[in-house]
Amino acid sequence: MPDQLPTIVGCLLDVSGSMREALEPDRTDENANRGVGERLGAVLRAALKIAQAEQKRSNNVLVFVGAFGLDEETSPPVVDLCSVVEGLLSGYDGRKTGYELLIHLANQNNLSHITEYIEKKLTDDDARIIYTYLLQHPERIEEFIQAIPSAEKMEQSKNNLRNGGKFAGAVSGACVGPWLGPLGVIGGAVAGFLVGKGGANYIEDHHVENSDGMQLARQMRTEWWQGSENFVPRPVGTVIDLLQKLQDYPSSRSSGQDKETRERSLLDTLRPFMYGRTPLQNALGKSLATFRGVEPHVEQRILVLISDGASTDGDPQNIARQLRHGGVNIAAVYLTSDEKTPARRLYYRPDNDWDEGQHTLFEMASPVAGCKHPIPVLASLGWEIPSAGECRLYTAVCSTTALDEFCSMLLSVRFSSAETLLDILGRVQLDSFVDDEHVRICKKPSDQGDSETCYAHAIAAVIHMALLRIVGREGGYPTIEAIRERILNAFPSKPGGRGTVEVLDWATAEYRPLQFKEVDEDGARQAVLHRRPVLTTFQLSSKGWDTFSNSFETIHGPDFVLTYNHMKPSRAGPDDGGHAVVMTKCDASSLTFLNSWGKTWGADGSFRVENAATLGRVHAGQETKTRFYDIYWIESKLTGMEREEYRLGVDRALQAGATKYSSILDIEVNCPICKLNSPIADFTGSGIRQAACPRCYQSFTPEPDYLLKALDVRGKPRNSA
Repeated sequence: MPDQLPTIVGCLLDVSGSMREALEPDRTDENANRGVGERLGAVLRAALKIAQAEQKRSNNVLVFVGAFGLDEETSPPVVDLCSVVEGLLSGYDGRKTGYELLIHLANQNNLSHITEYIEKKLTDDDARIIYTYLLQHPERIEEFIQAIPSAEKMEQSKNNLRNGGKFAGAVSGACVGPWLGPLGVIGGAVAGFLVGKGGANYIEDHHVENSDGMQLARQMRTEWWQGSENFVPRPVGTVIDLLQKLQDYPSSRSSGQDKETRERSLLDTLRPFMYGRTPLQNALGKSLATFRGVEPHVEQRILVLISDGASTDGDPQNIARQLRHGGVNIAAVYLTSDEKTPARRLYYRPDNDWDEGQHTLFEMASPVAGCKHPIPVLASLGWEIPSAGECRLYTAVCSTTALDEFCSMLLSVRFSSAETLLDILGRVQLDSFVDDEHVRICKKPSDQGDSETCYAHAIAAVIHMALLRIVGREGGYPTIEAIRERILNAFPSKPGGRGTVEVLDWATAEYRPLQFKEVDEDGARQAVLHRRPVLTTFQLSSKGWDTFSNSFETIHGPDFVLTYNHMKPSRAGPDDGGHAVVMTKCDASSLTFLNSWGKTWGADGSFRVENAATLGRVHAGQETKTRFYDIYWIESKLTGMEREEYRLGVDRALQAGATKYSSILDIEVNCPICKLNSPIADFTGSGIRQAACPRCYQSFTPEPDYLLKALDVRGKPRNSA
């Protein structure tokens, strides 16, 4: 038993009939002989990327890949894809078609006379499967031989059928001929003879179709598929090898076929068996059994589902709940060909215009906090993140680029590793803010007397945090204490404190290139989710301050969420002082702030409230609301030296991050020249300063944050930081 318990990752790929348009939107009757479409290949690449990301993290990973929605008339509806590939590879010969392989086996056993029937009664893919089955079960080759009549018996049977058919046809023609006159007798007999010959051929064809040999061949095909019905977790390296071969290995290169037809992959061999019904419940049930079958020897369980959610075998939600309750994180991808589908978006709740399949997948997906991977990384790439601070691991994609991007992010770092990526460039040391002696003794503004300085302290903190995000800033990084001292020199404390906007105007002018803007609660949530500090101010009545302070000190404890209803009886009254804090987190039911009253207050110096309306007061018909200020900077305002330092800092961050989290370098970014995605590690050149695309081999000088977009822990919005 290894020291580190393994992780098990499952991938479920929907290849049912309802997915045909999504997987192959450009396929027509005219190009039906071409290889599989780009989208179908992208779905397989998605499973491959997930396996590769896991391998980068650890070799102690087990992976299974299931395909569901196969045609039940020719194969099981749900199969273990790796078992199928292993079966196909056991008889692999890239130079020959399935027909050629099975005919060669027949010739070796003196059955060359069945060549015609192999080509007439079996598809090339059927022939390949029967051939591989016989290689896997050589003991059944003799049974297969005995089920096929000898050449002499088949020829005798043919002659009997032909002669009998010709005679019967001629007699029939002669009987009908007199009705047509003298010439009709001769013509009718000749026509009857020809019809009789065709009828004999039909009878012969019918005999072959229902022969013991053909029935046995189809039975072997069925048994071959049945060997792949159960999901099998395999070492991640084995899965990667099999999935690569599925896409890369040609199944045949017969010189007698045109180029489009003969350049077929193993995936093309599977295509004729796809596009059946959608047994989503069945596939999830097999996944549940697989996860349970490896308990308790697994560290973490993850299931990635790519589908349209159109289940045809019942409601899958009960099994999905069992998976989640069993500790399985479910990520669902809704794949569609509808280009109107919003791109790069995560959801906290369903949209009103979703179809049933989208609702199904969303409800199945696991909820995740906005601070946990891969959410901050997706946000930095421009994905729309819900302001709730929570979302489901569900997205809808209509392009292979978005599918590649989502899957390359999904598992590059553990779901449970909250903010691990955010640690790569370092985090602000907040002790000097939380436990500052200058401020923490004043736990009620009215007690501060002439030392109402929380405005200076909180503004100094957010300025300090924002400056730290500028790599190599000219002028350095003044401490919270130094910034606060300058603020107090410019704006000495006075009864009632100072105006927030007035001080921020001065501070952002003094500490280039910072800017600020006032935002509402939604804007504050978005800023926090994109890793930017948010200054927050509020005013309370005297009774309100008592309720606020006591709630986190003596009554409810550090995990308490202060609600609007808690504060409502204390809202009325004149202003008894304002306070400034820093908003640091949010989730669907609360906002989290960093206070400056010491670590023993609240939750290590922090507190949570239900929403922005919780903190406020009403007096003389006037309401004073909580106010939020987003502190950010614009890249274009950086100096030339800062931009260069930014580049160097990115290089160092990539190197340090890759040492600790090697899978980060598998995160993909888009080349601005060829517009194709490639892993960061595959870009060559002098690091971030001169990148060469591994796809088009063109070099370009990226913007300072180009390759960092995939791991931009600061999560800045477009053109701002």
